[in-house]
Parts: sequence; C-alpha cells; structure tokens
Amino acid sequence: MSSDFLDPASLAAIGFGALGQGVRISRNAVLLAPHRMRIGDHVRIDAFCVLSAGEAGLTIGRNVHISAMTTILGHGRVEIGDFATISVRCALFSSTDDYSGASMTNPTIPAEYRRSTDGPVRIGAHAILGSGCVVLPDVEIGESAAVGALSLVKSDVPAFKIAVGTPARIIGDRSAEHRGMAERLLGQEAVARRPDA
Repeated sequence: MSSDFLDPASLAAIGFGALGQGVRISRNAVLLAPHRMRIGDHVRIDAFCVLSAGEAGLTIGRNVHISAMTTILGHGRVEIGDFATISVRCALFSSTDDYSGASMTNPTIPAEYRRSTDGPVRIGAHAILGSGCVVLPDVEIGESAAVGALSLVKSDVPAFKIAVGTPARIIGDRSAEHRGMAERLLGQEAVARRPDA
C-alpha cells in the first residue's frame, strides 16, 4: 500500500510560496491558493483537511501538526506558530458573514449584497487546540496557550492560559515544561546537522 502522504516531487510541484524540509501532506488534503502558503520544516497536514489561503496568506511554522478534517478558511491572514497542534475537526475562520439579516450571506451572492468581516487569526508557538474547536476572525491564541475540545474562541487567549467552553473562557495556566523540551530538540537537531557530527 502506498503512503497517504505526497512524495517530495509531488509537494514541490504544488507551487507553495515556501516549503520547508520534511513536510508531510496527505494526498487527500485540499489546498486552495498554495502560492499564498508558507510552510515550515517538519509540518504534517493530515487527510481531509481543507486549507484555503486568503489574499493575506497562510503561514505555518515548523513542527506544526494539522490533524484530519481541519478547515482553514477566509480572506484574512492566518498564522500558526512553531510546534503548534491543531487537533481533529478544528475550524479556523479569518472571515465571517453578517448574521443580522441586514445583508445576504454565502459566496454565491455578489459582493454588493454581502457584508462579511475579515480579520487575522494567529495561533502562537506551542499552542494546542483540542478537537472540534472553532476560532473566529480577529482572534489571537497566545504562545503555549491551550484550548479545550469543542470550544468556540471569539476573543484572544493569553499566552500560557487554558481556555474551554462556548464561548471559551480562561480556567487556568499551562505549564512551561514543554518549552525546555523544544529547546533540547532543536539543540539535538543542530548537532546532528554539523559536518563533524
């Protein structure tokens, strides 16, 4: 059985804005506007993800895992920091329609009849989103923050905080131990790359 992940030649042919080393992307992922995507080293994007880079682009740092059935949609900029984890079935939206009824909704409608809002989404380094999280435009999830499964994130989550619920609210602090582990990993990789190693 062949791998679910694209081979290096197939990845290179996609035409990303930038593509790091050791990237693994499922052949069953959908990538829209890949020329506006910048992907760092050792990123893994699993099956049935839909990633659409809006005009402002999509940047994914190194060692990021985007798990199965995740969607990233909208016109605003999306940034995902190094070592972040986006769990199964998460949805990150950098655009949202007007739900008030004062305008029409959905992309089949001409722009003059719609009133959508665009805004950046930033997921900090080492942050983790639990399964089924929804993140709305103009939200920043700080470095090393954690968001529990099935949470709706409508406002910023500060660094090293744990948030859960609908809407998400802060319930505690996250340990910083993982940051030291990341430094050790990067150090080991640097040693392995040295010509005298």
